[in-house]
Amino acid sequence: MTQTRRRRGHLTARRWGVAGWATAGMAAAAAAVLVLAPDKFGGEVPAANAQAAQVLNNAAAAALKLPDVEPRPDQFVYTKSQQGGSPREIWQSVDGTRDGLVQQAHAGDVEKIPLPGCREERAAVVKGDRVDPRRTEPCTPQPAYLPDLPTDVDSMPEYLNKNHSREAGDANAMGKDVLALIGENHLRPQSQAALFQVAARIPGIRAVPDVKDGAGRPGIGIAWSSQGKSGMLVFDVDTYAFLGVADASATLAVALVDKAGQRP
Repeated sequence: MTQTRRRRGHLTARRWGVAGWATAGMAAAAAAVLVLAPDKFGGEVPAANAQAAQVLNNAAAAALKLPDVEPRPDQFVYTKSQQGGSPREIWQSVDGTRDGLVQQAHAGDVEKIPLPGCREERAAVVKGDRVDPRRTEPCTPQPAYLPDLPTDVDSMPEYLNKNHSREAGDANAMGKDVLALIGENHLRPQSQAALFQVAARIPGIRAVPDVKDGAGRPGIGIAWSSQGKSGMLVFDVDTYAFLGVADASATLAVALVDKAGQRP
């Protein structure tokens, strides 16, 4: 089956779902409690919204304590995750030009799916779990590291609006924008923090206690809904580390490695 390639700039969620990071640095970071400025959200803030925004601002503070590592173009972002009880590993090219790999459980077996890199605007065609050496297709590199991602909260909304077509104020679309970026990408601490601060501005968000991520880890949920669609991020209640999506996905490990198939 030919893989459909999309422009990375549009933030389309071609990934398996939502993942994040769970590093030792995040776990060790006891996030400072931030004072929530009500006027930041346009006047009076409902209690549930204020609590949700507080959690996201705490997550931003915790992110800023992580090591700031700029990956090399020839490296890969490794993510070990879980969805629906099934483990999954993915190796994505930092600059989008090198061949990556997905390894996941399927029907009792381990399925390995190549992720061809985009070189000179052409990429190998994948049929099932194999590369067809006789065929290529047009492509645009889909890097796992976005060096142009803003590092401040005031610039992030403009970036999201420019790179993703949606109606202004659509809570579900805004939530998916955030999820698409904190999925299986490498984000530097300042960008992570700005993204969480933008998430705090999603209309109608609320905090939901006592929820679990896709691996059954307990946390606090940040939920939104819009036009019958909804989503919920899960954060650790002590460290404010992003864990995954409620009852759907979880990230177990994230690292930079030197080649596809290598584990940290």
